[in-house]
Amino acid sequence: MANQFSAPGIMIDDTYIDNIDKAIDLLWMRRDEHKGVLEKYFEKFTPTGGRSVKISSVSSVVGLPVENEDTEELPYVQPAPGLDKTFTMVLYRSGIRVTRTMLETDRFNRIVSMAGGLVKSGMRKMEYLRVAIFNTALTGTAGADSLPLCDDSHPHENPEAGTWDNEGTGALTGSNLQALCLLAAKMTNEKGYPDPVMPVDLVVPPDLKQKALELTRSPKRAEDALNAETQIIDTLNVVVSPFLSSTTAYYVIGDRTGEDKGLHEIALSPFSMANNSPANVDIMIDKRIRGMLTVGYTVSKNVFASAGT
Repeated sequence: MANQFSAPGIMIDDTYIDNIDKAIDLLWMRRDEHKGVLEKYFEKFTPTGGRSVKISSVSSVVGLPVENEDTEELPYVQPAPGLDKTFTMVLYRSGIRVTRTMLETDRFNRIVSMAGGLVKSGMRKMEYLRVAIFNTALTGTAGADSLPLCDDSHPHENPEAGTWDNEGTGALTGSNLQALCLLAAKMTNEKGYPDPVMPVDLVVPPDLKQKALELTRSPKRAEDALNAETQIIDTLNVVVSPFLSSTTAYYVIGDRTGEDKGLHEIALSPFSMANNSPANVDIMIDKRIRGMLTVGYTVSKNVFASAGT
């Protein structure tokens, strides 16, 4: 039977009748835990004002010296400019209210704890914003290069170097995971010179946890009887995110740091709690949570993904 209840926008005794029911001997709190794991992959930035933020990059990568005598004309070089992208921050708010009567009649002293869920709602919202980047990593045109986060033909900042690839193929198998890690190892910079990325984490949904652990934790190759030792992928740390929408996609995250991660968490005002100071003296709790922020990416040579199909 569905649990139908009144939702007038305020916690009152007409809705939470169990809190005042003398026939109830135990009223326990259902678990409300936040298990976000994606925060470390995003670089935080706090702008000084405005609702939009424009991000670009610079570089010191230039061409190699060429044979040139002192008396010859000197060949000059210069680094390529960056690819810029504008992010627009969004205002998020919600509130919770409790009446004096609800607090006075609460036989189990649970109402204050129930109202405390507003804090975790902000934490959970942030994880949903982060995971949206992963869930759409292989589609769209949201990157600074007008491509998705992971694609097989990202243009280098210097077009003379051609393209770079951070998109894998196929289901999560030993060979496909090795191939994804190889994309990281063979990464190049904007002039086409080797600029390898060290794979660190393997991010998967719960559906792939067993397979991911089999591949990375087995001392021998998990998919054949050749008795060969597992190499390269056995250094990956398996990270399971229950927020991922795909049951087949998997992601390898590299060792790049700072803005070089390519994933950005921009907050003019991070989620914070404040009292709402209600005009009615008998509204005993009236709090709101608020954040002016956004989550997104420019381009990232630190994230490698396969749709797993």
